[in-house]
Amino acid sequence: MKIAFHNRQRKLNLDFDEMQQDFAALAEALGENLEQKPPRWLPKKALRPIFARGSLSVVIVSDRIIRQLNKEWRAIDKATDVLSFPLELTEPATFDFEDNEENNWIVGEIIISAEKAVAQAAEYGHSVRRELAFLFIHGCLHVLGFDHMTEAEEKEMFGRQTEILAAKGFKRQS
Repeated sequence: MKIAFHNRQRKLNLDFDEMQQDFAALAEALGENLEQKPPRWLPKKALRPIFARGSLSVVIVSDRIIRQLNKEWRAIDKATDVLSFPLELTEPATFDFEDNEENNWIVGEIIISAEKAVAQAAEYGHSVRRELAFLFIHGCLHVLGFDHMTEAEEKEMFGRQTEILAAKGFKRQS
């Protein structure tokens, strides 16, 4: 899966090269995890095109921007750490996969608050890098249809998060 980064905040200086490498590795681990244990709504034949030809947009924003988006899309007037917007999990039937911006099949968009990531990293006692990795995987799973509204959903989603993060060395206390 291709990942397009957009930095739309100016408060924090983040290492986007490192973030891109981390997120690419995590997306690969996510694909492997789902391939081994596909969810009932995404069989292997649906997963392969997502990870082979799909794109994911990741936008890093300020608390002010994520609060506006959270209010607009979820009617919650407060900043949150991550928002996920699933777009299209089914490969378009007539699609030109030439490698250019106009022909990207965008699977979803993840919006992460840089300020929340920093605050939560301090609160949980781990690195900002680990917190960004967590928020990215959490957002990816939401884009792909996972949720945590029930105890069973939470157990599956959070279990996968832990497995994927651990597979790439992002332990809780890193």
